[in-house]
Amino acid sequence: MIDLDDTSHIKKIDSSQVLSSLMTLHLQCEQAWKEGYNADYPEVFQQAENIVICGMGGSSYGTRMIKSLYDGVKTAKVPVSLCNNYHLPGYVNERSLVILSSYSGTTEETLQCGKEALAKKAMISGITSGGSLAEFLKSNHFPSYIFNPLHNPSQQPRVGVGYMVMGLIGMLTKMSYLSVSTKEAEKLVLFLSQKSILYSAKRESTVNPAKILALKLLNKIPIVIVADFLEGSGYAVQNPFHETAKQFGVYFSIPELNHHLLEGLTYPKEIKKFLHFIFIHSEIYEEKIQKRIMLTREIVKKNSISVSDINLSGNSPLVQAMELVQAGAFISFYLAILHGVDPAQIPYVDYFKKKLSAES
Repeated sequence: MIDLDDTSHIKKIDSSQVLSSLMTLHLQCEQAWKEGYNADYPEVFQQAENIVICGMGGSSYGTRMIKSLYDGVKTAKVPVSLCNNYHLPGYVNERSLVILSSYSGTTEETLQCGKEALAKKAMISGITSGGSLAEFLKSNHFPSYIFNPLHNPSQQPRVGVGYMVMGLIGMLTKMSYLSVSTKEAEKLVLFLSQKSILYSAKRESTVNPAKILALKLLNKIPIVIVADFLEGSGYAVQNPFHETAKQFGVYFSIPELNHHLLEGLTYPKEIKKFLHFIFIHSEIYEEKIQKRIMLTREIVKKNSISVSDINLSGNSPLVQAMELVQAGAFISFYLAILHGVDPAQIPYVDYFKKKLSAES
């Protein structure tokens, strides 16, 4: 088995500096918050009746996390919807704010939504590092956040998550749809900086939580269990299992899973040895949610399925949401190293896009 404490071997596999990008998540968040918040938006952009954010894969992390953290019965001032398809919802009109979210700026679904938003005369903004989306936003003079990813040397969108999450939160805070303070953003940056040291490749496997869990997940199917304000983060943990580690993984959210998943643990019996549940615990969860998590964990154990626990320690929902994303990214990275695969490369996704483009 590959030694996760052999930093020279890690560097050989990680030729695109994914680890360096993970270690600078806090700097991504710091840059994105300041720049996203300080961008200029016209007053009319503060008067939308609904917000539709268009994004796919890693470029949807920010939207999913914002919905979990602030939407619905919480603190968002208007409904926030995710559009991860080619077409906008039918209700989008001139009173809608459409935000086009694509790290690369080349996502065809998001670009198509941009054209539809233009035809519907919606208010349009965007967040991207460049590409065709940046050209579309600039040529139409749409107020947006076009960032220079200074702290993502790998240039992989999924490990530039700080830009897509905190940039979007900064934008919506500046437009008065969210109420995130600079003080909370600064606390987040400091917290993630300290956590990155805990997960560093230089920290040995015996005391590095990400390495410990990666070793447990080798040849397993990780099933991440989250609840409430962490549901969006659960998605952002699931995807790097696929893209970074090249390993199948899923997430489920409580209380929804309690209405069906518990009866799905019985068959096929052979699969139980491959499953590994990861329960995400938070003292911020309301009491009834914490009780559901413990009962769910008990039932999983009764089915002779292995479990692990992650106890979040951040002092606010936003900090814990990013804390979980950070932990998941490091776990996936060390799994990629254990598999001996480059964590940056996504050969099947690239093949799919190339074939799709050729056939189109």
